[in-house]
Amino acid sequence: MAARVTQDTFRKEVLEAEGLVLADFYSDSCIPCKRLSPVLAELEKESFHDVLDCGCGTGPMIQLLHEKYPDRRYVGLDLTPEMIHVAQAKQLSNTEFLVGDSENLPFAEASFDAVICSNSFHHYPNPQNFFDSAYRVLRKGGRLILRDYTSSDLVVWLMNHLELPLSNLLGHGDVKVYKAAEFISMAEKAGFTVLTMEKQKGFRAHLVARK
Repeated sequence: MAARVTQDTFRKEVLEAEGLVLADFYSDSCIPCKRLSPVLAELEKESFHDVLDCGCGTGPMIQLLHEKYPDRRYVGLDLTPEMIHVAQAKQLSNTEFLVGDSENLPFAEASFDAVICSNSFHHYPNPQNFFDSAYRVLRKGGRLILRDYTSSDLVVWLMNHLELPLSNLLGHGDVKVYKAAEFISMAEKAGFTVLTMEKQKGFRAHLVARK
């Protein structure tokens, strides 16, 4: 059962709780939370109404958008039921959180103005399927905004051959980090026109592509 936790109830509800507690957290001072900002800023450059968040986790991105644009329609998709249960407990209006596969999006063609994907792409075993599926569910002129990991060819090689195998020993489920050229190739193969492909600070890939 989900509940909103405050500073006064944190110890009782989380630290002293019996069993496992999954806590969803956001703060403007939280560095991982700030990684959401470039996606939100990119989305706001153009008008939008229907947004799909692939690999949404507990829904922090949609929650931030909903606070600013409560009249828009949001759908969050994630493979992990526990994450979706936490997201659903937020009870956001005009919003659905669903368990599903981002490589096979369970939506009709031309359902969304924007598809966003932040920090989950490196978990996808069949990444081209994601691009193909995102293209299908976007309306003409719609945008895919994707943010994940990348770097120079050497650093990407080290990440794939050293860092990811170690992370997977800890159960992280990482599959592969991609080079900038690979992001562009997959997007164009799906039919997208790539508007932006940047390698940004913190080993970040920032891709914007239009249908």
